[in-house]
Amino acid sequence: MPSSRRKALGLVAGGAIMAGTVSGLLRRRGDGMDIAPHPRVPGFYSLKAGNVTGRLPDPFFGLEDATEPPPGDLARLFQPLDEGAVPVASFSDYNCPYCRAVSRLLQSEASSGGIDITWHELPLLGPGSVEGARAALAARLQGRYLAMHTRLMSSRFQPNAAYLREISSELGLDADRLLSDMYGASVQNALAESAGLAQLFGIHGTPALVVGRVLVLGNLRQSDLRALVAREAQSPARG
Repeated sequence: MPSSRRKALGLVAGGAIMAGTVSGLLRRRGDGMDIAPHPRVPGFYSLKAGNVTGRLPDPFFGLEDATEPPPGDLARLFQPLDEGAVPVASFSDYNCPYCRAVSRLLQSEASSGGIDITWHELPLLGPGSVEGARAALAARLQGRYLAMHTRLMSSRFQPNAAYLREISSELGLDADRLLSDMYGASVQNALAESAGLAQLFGIHGTPALVVGRVLVLGNLRQSDLRALVAREAQSPARG
């Protein structure tokens, strides 16, 4: 892989998973939360989490043919929103155990309204992660992203065609199309766009969320997520 690509993806591909959680990080200071201005992205904030561990020998495995990450276009962070919802961008990896808990939490909260989730694939933890990300994004082209995302988050992913054909049959997908689309331009571009956003925000591990204007690195409890969503729902920036 060209050195320029490795440099561009350096902050994204630490190949890490958060060792701790952000439970309790929403400490109160008067009426505010314990957050700080984001050092890179004007108008955004961040919650600090624990250390990042688990660097990969080669975190770029499987991405050699991907397009260069864009410089982090904030317009790509959130999909078009439901009126009145707080936007949440989720960056996850199918081999990250904390991501499984966060994914379930987000889907539960979204089902009751109040948040609108944009799912970003950030495969940092090896070739299985990359293949899982590709499969989910290929399923999106058949209108079944969330079904595939949920399925891959619910079990250990086996990165081979037979396994993907089995899942495709379960979900009513065209398996031949999915296996072809996994390596097409649309999936490559989606991976690159999410990598660029992760680079912009300095996301070097998963799970990571951007809730409204606040970046959160690491796992979090339902009560913390709800407190943060309530805070962002009242933010003047959403007016």
